[in-house]
Amino acid sequence: MSSETAARQGASAPWRARVGELIFVGAILAFAALGVLLSGAIREPVGSSNVLGARVLPYIVTAFMCLTALAAFIATLRGRVGTPEEGEDVDESVGTSWRTVALLVIAFASLMVVIPVAGWPVAVMVLFTGSALALGAKSWWRALLIGAGLGILTQVLFGILLGLSLPAFGEYLPEVFRG
Repeated sequence: MSSETAARQGASAPWRARVGELIFVGAILAFAALGVLLSGAIREPVGSSNVLGARVLPYIVTAFMCLTALAAFIATLRGRVGTPEEGEDVDESVGTSWRTVALLVIAFASLMVVIPVAGWPVAVMVLFTGSALALGAKSWWRALLIGAGLGILTQVLFGILLGLSLPAFGEYLPEVFRG
């Protein structure tokens, strides 16, 4: 398909497809605004010798989010929208599985509760296990083991090797180990 043909098809994209794309752009902008607000709330230690600081990476990510949202907004207004999936495994008569979406949201939201209580590795284990089960994993214990491995691996990489402040244990987990 030539680019001219694709541009003609995009210009005649149905309004419904454009609305969906614009909702996606709005969601990206909302997350970027939240990222800016939360990045500004990051506390940096007084007298820190770091040149860049802890706020730089979140600001860079939110800047890229804003740029991609702007590019998607302009492309959508110009009529360039994504094409629907046409794979043989896609059943267009089946709608969105809101149960799966809700379970994934709960799995991600569990980070807010589990990190302060049990620490980063356990929180990653809960997140991975919950997400895998929500997406149809057949073996819960395999998902649990992989999640535990990912939690420990990210704790070692980011918490120990890079020196980021990921809590290895939460408030209550050290008490469990002490007996």
